[in-house]
Amino acid sequence: MRGKRDPLLVLIFILIAGVLYFFYSEDKKSLDTGEYRVIEVLDGDTVIINDARRSSVRYLGIDTPEVRQRDSPGEPMAKEAKDYNEDLVGDKQIKLELDEEKYDVYGRMLAHVYVDGVFVNLELLREGLATDMIIMPNSKHTDSIHEALSEAKKHKRGIWGDLRALKEPPGNRKHLIDISKAHLYSGKRVVAEGEITETRKSDKLIVLKMDDLFDVKIFESDWPNFAYFAITPDTHYKNKRIRVIGRVKIYKGTPGIVVGHPLAIRVIQ
Repeated sequence: MRGKRDPLLVLIFILIAGVLYFFYSEDKKSLDTGEYRVIEVLDGDTVIINDARRSSVRYLGIDTPEVRQRDSPGEPMAKEAKDYNEDLVGDKQIKLELDEEKYDVYGRMLAHVYVDGVFVNLELLREGLATDMIIMPNSKHTDSIHEALSEAKKHKRGIWGDLRALKEPPGNRKHLIDISKAHLYSGKRVVAEGEITETRKSDKLIVLKMDDLFDVKIFESDWPNFAYFAITPDTHYKNKRIRVIGRVKIYKGTPGIVVGHPLAIRVIQ
């Protein structure tokens, strides 16, 4: 025998179904047209669009320097990348081209972005305001991305220019931590400073030991970014005092930062 239905539960079910239908319809419409207006530019590779959820869109295939926030240090050329992105897409109608994955782990839409027929992702690369970052299975335009990156390097633009001219954002020292307490900052972006007392190199990784307390890691895929500047990290930084910018991660009890480009490392002594 069926029990009596609670009218309140029925109403809640109808409301939830309505909301899900609304968002599904919006998503379907979005995927069909792929066109939106940019209502805010967050940094060089992320914008907010005027869909129903004010979604963040993360550009595929590239990675621009991190902008300084109230609780997070910035990287050299971050303001230039954000300003250039703003000039290209700010308050404009853009078209999104999706790849295999529609969202990242942070809930951001992932897309190749076009405005007035211009492929924005490639323009940022050509101007030397981004590195390439191909994360499978999102492999559309891989060849074009590598060509745009090669062009920027050839002409020594932006982050491929003079490293000494790449200045840290003002206020970064506010985020300098005591590396003996680095484990307290797990998951946070910080500035760390110390002497590289030891280095290790394997087939896939270079580790720079900072005061025997903190690891600066450079993976094999990023070695070409250092080689471009004639830097061999395991010898170049040894016995030097450096300042490094990045997100703290703890591996086997030791805190450290992964670095992909020498703009995030400054030799200070």
